[in-house]
Amino acid sequence: MTMPEEFQTTGDIGGLADLTVECWRLLRLGERLVRDQAADRQPRALAQLRYVRGRLDSILGARGLRLVAYVDEPYSPNLPVTVANPDEFQGNEGLVIAETLEPTLLAVGRVVAMGKVILKQGD
Repeated sequence: MTMPEEFQTTGDIGGLADLTVECWRLLRLGERLVRDQAADRQPRALAQLRYVRGRLDSILGARGLRLVAYVDEPYSPNLPVTVANPDEFQGNEGLVIAETLEPTLLAVGRVVAMGKVILKQGD
């Protein structure tokens, strides 16, 4: 797959990357808010959030883009993320990604936007 033509000519997808990250954050907030609702109202709201996430993935996919949120995966320094809490650990041995604060945005294997994560010591 090649880089979408509109990105090849402008070379700047920063605005789309910013919009994508903000949409992802809003979806995460929505999930947390839905879980605070009465149980009988949750299924419909969660279905709507899944639909929106599916549309986001579809729109990005049509443009050769993909969102990656690393959670509960082993941390490696070569992952396309920055660490929000690097001072809490000595070395990288046994670290696991506890939470994704910002997803990574990839375009045809190229990093468009670095993600941001919080690490924890693995079990």
